Amino acid sequence: MAKEQILIDKKEWKRVQKLMAEKLLEGSDDKVNRNIKDSVFCDLFGKPEYLFQLYQALHPEDTETTMDDLTLVTLSKIIIRQMYNDVGFLVGNRLIVLVEAQSTWTENIVVRFLMYLGETYRRYIEKNDLDLFTTKKIELPRPELYVVYTGDRKAPPGKISLRKSFFGDDCCVEVEAKVIYDSNAGDILNQFIVFSKAFDRQRKVYPDDLRKAVQETIRICKEKDVLREYLAREEAATVMFAFADQEKEFNRALRNERREGEAIGEARGEARGRENNLREQVEKKIKKGKSLDQIVDECESTMEVILPIYKAVCEAAT
Repeated sequence: MAKEQILIDKKEWKRVQKLMAEKLLEGSDDKVNRNIKDSVFCDLFGKPEYLFQLYQALHPEDTETTMDDLTLVTLSKIIIRQMYNDVGFLVGNRLIVLVEAQSTWTENIVVRFLMYLGETYRRYIEKNDLDLFTTKKIELPRPELYVVYTGDRKAPPGKISLRKSFFGDDCCVEVEAKVIYDSNAGDILNQFIVFSKAFDRQRKVYPDDLRKAVQETIRICKEKDVLREYLAREEAATVMFAFADQEKEFNRALRNERREGEAIGEARGEARGRENNLREQVEKKIKKGKSLDQIVDECESTMEVILPIYKAVCEAAT
């Protein structure tokens, strides 16, 4: 695979562009770094074969469920900008599984899970034409919530509880998410965690060259047989390189925006300075008994500029 020329079919490129659009709507300081890992997570488990491997890693005891039993129900940010998640899927009509990848530790994720779960159930109820206002109890798939933590916090808890973290034991509302920060060697979750940490290390080695960090991460992971098949696919590299290139545009736009902001600030400061100076001159000349026409002439300005200042000074004096 060439470093600069990566060819994929039009259909796959449209899917990659959609994924980029979703992730570039994020707003945070480390947006690009995190989006590369997030986008790999979403892209990886958006593929049926890897989604099935994810389910097998979560439920190794289940030998009956097949790939055909899984249905993606991930919330897309393109459709709902304030409500989106990383991966969501149905297992038949038995389970709703929501999985979030996190490199920065935050208990707020369990609040987001509450929102994601509510929206996912709303869609499920609507799609299956279930009536919430009938006396008969409706049937719902049981929820399972997981956080795949790839950060450097030592000994994170095994679970995050909405009740314990936010409200205390006397609260009647509860949401619990299992935290996964390690997994069985070689399974798909373990490989993603190893990939994420390899990327973090390469980002430190190449702090000013995200594209190089991506290249080295792919090389190292392939050598270690980590996500080898996935990373060998051209579209996987395309997702990562697209965000690497996006960093340059993002930083360039940010620098331009800062320069424009500084220029506007300087211009406004100069304008305020001139206005204050002119007001001081007008005040002094009014105290000396000068007429409005004299003030306009001596300030070498126009009636349109001086008259509002003249009126303001006179009103303030009365």
